[in-house]
Amino acid sequence: MKKITLNLILFMLLVSTAQSQSFEKGNFNIDLGIGIGVYATHQKNTQTVVAGGLTQTQKSDTTDGAASFIVPISFEYGISNKFGIGADLTFSNYFIAEEDKPNLKSVKGFDFGLKFNYHIISSKRNDLFVGFGFGISSLSWNAQPQPNQIIDGYSGVGSYWNIGISDRIFFMDNIGIIFNMSYRGYSYTGLEANLTSEGEDLVKLLDKFEQKIDWTFNGVNVGLGVAVKF
Repeated sequence: MKKITLNLILFMLLVSTAQSQSFEKGNFNIDLGIGIGVYATHQKNTQTVVAGGLTQTQKSDTTDGAASFIVPISFEYGISNKFGIGADLTFSNYFIAEEDKPNLKSVKGFDFGLKFNYHIISSKRNDLFVGFGFGISSLSWNAQPQPNQIIDGYSGVGSYWNIGISDRIFFMDNIGIIFNMSYRGYSYTGLEANLTSEGEDLVKLLDKFEQKIDWTFNGVNVGLGVAVKF
């Protein structure tokens, strides 16, 4: 009788533990948040102009810093009790320094990629996990309108990667909050210049006009948001 009672208690504890996990196989999670990104940047700029048989090339190599307000939207599906796969959407709006505002209107980015998570702790109300992701990113750099302006911005597509740690804390069975911190890297190769009408007229008079911009960002993202589980 004592053995049966002990086995019954152990079975009930196992069932209770299994039911108390905040992340399990088959779970579908949606995270919607806000955050801040802070980056070190490196820009290489090469401009080539050919006119009347003469070629002029200008190059610059600069390092700087950047910060952005970010809105991440994340989807994850549990393929086991420890591993999840999903997708990320991230909108970035970069802050403009006061000294740049007369010339720079906005810098915005949009990311879409895949992610893979490993869940370290999954108790009844807490879901702590690490993750790795990668994907594509678009960047749009827009200048303030100026008289006789030739170039009004730059745009292009690059890639990103991300590694970080996140913690979902559930107040109810299906709704909670999420905290995250990650290290993120961007690489944009060959951003294209967007010419104004004046710029297009000028280029027609040249034998060749080419501008190549390579831009990299590396830094830290932190944020919080709402976590929903189905």
